[in-house]
Order: sequence, then C-alpha cells, then structure tokens
Amino acid sequence: MAVVVPGKTPPRWELYEGMPCWIELITTDLERAREFYAGVFDWEYRTHSDPVAGEHVIALREGFPVASLRAASGDQSTWRLYLASADCAATAEQAQQLGATLTVPPNRVPGLGTKTALVGPSDAEFGLLQPEESWQFDVGLPGTLMWAELVTIKAQTADTFFQSLFGYTAEQFGTDNRSDYSVWYLGEESVLARVSMIREFITASTRPHWLIYLGVDPDVGTDELVRTAVALGGRVRVDPYDSSSGRVAVLRDPTGARFAVIDPTQAGEYGTAANYDPYED
Repeated sequence: MAVVVPGKTPPRWELYEGMPCWIELITTDLERAREFYAGVFDWEYRTHSDPVAGEHVIALREGFPVASLRAASGDQSTWRLYLASADCAATAEQAQQLGATLTVPPNRVPGLGTKTALVGPSDAEFGLLQPEESWQFDVGLPGTLMWAELVTIKAQTADTFFQSLFGYTAEQFGTDNRSDYSVWYLGEESVLARVSMIREFITASTRPHWLIYLGVDPDVGTDELVRTAVALGGRVRVDPYDSSSGRVAVLRDPTGARFAVIDPTQAGEYGTAANYDPYED
C-alpha cells in the first residue's frame, strides 16, 4: 500500500497522506471485545506477537483485514483512528511542531507497518501509519470503516492543525454552535469530518474523541444490528435515526468503547450522531 502526497500521482492505486488507513480498538477486556465484534460483524481474528510491539489481534472480515484489537494499559476502552503517512517519523515530528504531543513512539509492526500515536492541540488522540507495501485495509463495506468524525470543543484549532499537517480543504456546514460541522477533503474526495461539541452537553469529564462509523449489512439493517449488539452486552448511546448518509446508531461495546454503525443504503434527512450524543455516561 503506497502512500503519496495529494496531487503528485493519480489516486487509483495509491493512498494519499492523511487518509484514514487503519482503526485499532484499545480495550480493557480483549476476549470480551473479540466475542462482541465477532457476533455483531462476523469478524474473525489472527494474532501477531512481536517482542517490541507486543501482541495485537488483527480482525478480518471475509479474509480481509479491517481492524486490530489490543489490550489497554489503563482503565478505558477506545477506538483509535490511524491516518496514512509516507514517513511516519517525519510526519510525527511535523505534528509536534504544530502543537501535538507524542504518546506512542514510532514502532514497526510486522505485516502492518510503522505506527505511532499523538494527541493533537484539540486534545484528541490520533494515530499515524506508514503501511507496508503489501498491507491491505478493507473499507466501505459491512463490518468495515465507513466514516470518522473528530468531536471536539476546539473546532478551529482542530481545523488549523489537520489542514496544516495534511493539506485538507474544508467545507463548512451550519451557522451556529449547534450545527458546526466541517467536512475535510483531499482533492475532491471527502475523507473525514470535524464536529464541534454542543456546549450545554459538556461536563468536566467530557473528552474530545474520534467517532468511527462501521458499516451495516443492508440485509441485516441498523435496527436489527443494534438489537444484536445489546443482546451481546453492548449499550445504545443514540437510538437508530435517519441521516443523509444512511441509518445510524451510536453504541458502546461491553468494555465501554464508543462507535457508530451506519447502513448507507437507508439515507434520509441530514443529521450527525455526534450532535445528538451527550458524550459521556
């Protein structure tokens, strides 16, 4: 999987810098998380052990890699989004010059690539991945990454940082604090969005976060998937609703990690799950 700077080469068989290229669940209960996502999305697993990077579990759907799962060192479970880099160390250095703080030093994971993690000046953690040439990452299908939103109170700070780091252009939606939604583009392709937190929902424990959206099999549907998730120990954060992108719901897995699900075949009126999510239990 080659990573190139936008505008330098045709995009057909390339991955532009700044595009989402991997997701990783950091979980407080690895076995329970494995069982939950296998039951909801039919994931299967392959385990890699490395003396430096430690053990990580690769999730596959129909044989293609879709995510990894790793045991948390702390007491919180969360999904981490990785963005593509042609040179992980150099991009991490540039990010720090722009105000980010390194949280996980660059390390190579055999079969995946070189990865690192940082906290940006908008206080949300994100990862960088310099994937190996042979690496594959399935997206846009049931059980895979469909979309991701950065939910933060420091909206302008986030816009400035990520646009400076990756050259995103942005399209703004909304004219007030209740609907401040910005879509980030590389060329003509939308890659991510940034959502400004609603101030009246913010508490002392509220933290900026990435909300990842995983695809729903249209033969199952969002509502039935939510029922399955609840039966397997998940919790509903936002009940299923129709948006311009599809039928969406926001859940927490049994270990507490927040994520959204979407059936893009059921598009309706405009909306965003992040705007209706009060952020914390």
